[in-house]
Amino acid sequence: MKITDNNSSLNIRNYVNNIQDNRKIDGLAKPGSSQTVKEDKVVLSPKAKEVQEATKLIKELPDIREEKVAKLKEQVDQGTYRIDGNKIAFNMLKESILDELL
Repeated sequence: MKITDNNSSLNIRNYVNNIQDNRKIDGLAKPGSSQTVKEDKVVLSPKAKEVQEATKLIKELPDIREEKVAKLKEQVDQGTYRIDGNKIAFNMLKESILDELL
């Protein structure tokens, strides 16, 4: 029995081309190769670096200001903590107006 393939030379040619392409790719990865590999770089602007540093500093801040909490707790316990309704109302209105503007 004889098996023939009319495209056998085409298949062999494709196989050889594939091997050659792989060698070219491997050659790029080897140090000392005549071909160079381009690398991607990220360069941050000075403003971006400032934002990155500020973010880092903010993350280092504690979530709870222990000194302020202790002072307020002491005032509540002693009965000397006073609420200024006008100040609260002013700040609520100010925040509302700022929210509308932004």
